[in-house]
Amino acid sequence: MKRIYLFCFRHSKIIAILSLVLFILSFYLSLNIKVNYDIYSLLPKNLPSVNALNELRSTFKLGEEAFILLRFNNPYDVDSLKKKVSQIKGVSKVSWISDFQDIFLPDYFWDQNIKDKFIKEGYTFLKVEFIESSQSPLTKSAIKEINLILPKGSYFTGNAVIAQDLSNLTQRETIRYLLIGSILVIIFLFFLVPSMYVPVLIYYTIFLSILINTAISTLLGQEISFISRMIVGILQLGVTMDYAIFLYHRYEEESKTKSKGEAGWEAVRTTATSIVASSATTMAGFLAMTYMRFGLGKDLGFILTRGVLVSFISSLTILPVLLYEFHHKWSSSKRWVLRIPGEKLFNFVIRWRPVIFVIFLIGAFSLFIIPKFPVDYKLLRGLPENIPSMIGQRKLEDIFEKKSTIFVIGKESPDNWQEIIKVLKKEPYVTGIMGYYEMVDLLLPDYMVPESVKKSFFKDGVSYLSLDANFSYGSPESYDFIERMREKIEKRYNVTFTGIPVLNYDLKDVTTNDLNKINVISTIAIFMVVAFSFLSLPIPILLVLVIEIAITINLLIDYLTYGFIFFSSNLFIGAIQLGATIDYAVLLTSRYLEAKRKGFDRITSAHFAFEGINSIIISAGTMFLISFPLGIFSDIFMAKNLAMLVSRGAIISVLFVTLLVVPILVTLDSFLDKLGFIRKEERR
Repeated sequence: MKRIYLFCFRHSKIIAILSLVLFILSFYLSLNIKVNYDIYSLLPKNLPSVNALNELRSTFKLGEEAFILLRFNNPYDVDSLKKKVSQIKGVSKVSWISDFQDIFLPDYFWDQNIKDKFIKEGYTFLKVEFIESSQSPLTKSAIKEINLILPKGSYFTGNAVIAQDLSNLTQRETIRYLLIGSILVIIFLFFLVPSMYVPVLIYYTIFLSILINTAISTLLGQEISFISRMIVGILQLGVTMDYAIFLYHRYEEESKTKSKGEAGWEAVRTTATSIVASSATTMAGFLAMTYMRFGLGKDLGFILTRGVLVSFISSLTILPVLLYEFHHKWSSSKRWVLRIPGEKLFNFVIRWRPVIFVIFLIGAFSLFIIPKFPVDYKLLRGLPENIPSMIGQRKLEDIFEKKSTIFVIGKESPDNWQEIIKVLKKEPYVTGIMGYYEMVDLLLPDYMVPESVKKSFFKDGVSYLSLDANFSYGSPESYDFIERMREKIEKRYNVTFTGIPVLNYDLKDVTTNDLNKINVISTIAIFMVVAFSFLSLPIPILLVLVIEIAITINLLIDYLTYGFIFFSSNLFIGAIQLGATIDYAVLLTSRYLEAKRKGFDRITSAHFAFEGINSIIISAGTMFLISFPLGIFSDIFMAKNLAMLVSRGAIISVLFVTLLVVPILVTLDSFLDKLGFIRKEERR
């Protein structure tokens, strides 16, 4: 292995050029990655509500539809717009009141029931159905064309339109906030590294790793969620930057006494050993997320795990070659750097260690008795409120009392459909029902019903009802309603309820189980990694408890800010923060035990351990700065909230590790010593 590295050092120029070629190729492939903006597709495929939604989409094109909300002045103008939209390539069908009512009759002859469904408060709406899914190029092209012909003051909304607006927004935000965060990180490193060239080389290596990770997804044909697209690069850079920093510091240290080739090899050899445990704990946290039934967990977990591995490899292969190639540049341009004095803080934590230990015990005990924070499961809350399609969605909901739309789909007899409608009409939350057996009188001869109406509600014996409800999805009222309907209707008839409120109800059950599962898996996995690293049982217990306290404080701040914890953030932050920041505690503990093995007393060992705080501050500062811009400025709450938790979590973890770990080790020193976990080296 040493010969391979020395060979690479001798040909460092060629390898540096090849890395640049790889950078360009990976960047190109990253631009072509498939991104999924349909948030409902992340739900487990075996849920009845998801299967029903997929059947609605495939059979009736519902869910792939859009709505045009516009002022109602002249029915002929609206019908004219309907005909124009229906002629656009990619549009399957456009529905309006003219499909159910002769608009050439005076409006006082119109069926009032149908009129109320389409015209209210001076507004009306057209329902646009597309031939293909909301993600297809044909649908995206059709949406662009429709936007061009819409009259002024109208709104265009629906899942397909929201997905397109979201696509444009996430592309802008991903590049913008990653760039801002990167600039902040480089500036931060300039203050902490004695050469201006080193931060650029380190950042180039990690950014190349991010591009390679994304390019692999493109080559595998992997479709990733828009949240993964926004957050993966930031998280990968934040949690793996310290690998490169550790290698640089070791290279710099070794180059003082060795040739730059030998120094490079020694840096790789020693750094690989020291960061294996660090990368293993991080990957353990991320891999735990892949056990979720919620698709976003699998998506994020696999990509982040692969990203950590790619960064680990790049830091041990590409970076040492770059440091070798540009050695004369960075080694000769030394300048003053910021060093954080820790003497006063060290004296404080040692003097007050009994009090700090009691605080730790109280915090650890509190983890088991504090109530769970209320969790918000409203999927659409994670989407930006200020994009045109979401503004239109809210206006459509307000005017036509479409706070929530629920569908009932299945194969049933006409009599049973009538029975179902009777049950639904007794529900106070149901403000409107649209379906064949609600709109068409059963006494009307079949040949008198327009064929277009039949096709709208029937296909292969399957029909559906569309319900408008005046509760918000994700509310206690919606959960109670769904439970009653499943008891009264789903268990008695061959139909299934679906729609946003139903999906959110099922999401609550799925993610609650996911949360319990991944918290246990990530904690056990990280516990095992730390236990094997130190060959100890009490040490991983202590370190995991410190980080768990930090995670709880992080979530508490979020709860005090919003009054709830958003479900996706609640799912991921535990595994992410534990996996990414346990390294801080591991580093201080390693230094403490190293000094103890050399025969130093506990106070001297604690001082030696405390000298490592500069390293963890660099690591935490990097994670904070790269995540902070997205966490502050993003318009997409789902990404913004998770980024802020990650950013804030890095600072909280480093504070708790700095204040708690060393005093705990000093206080329990004799306990650890008696158990044999502190092995002293033979004194000479």
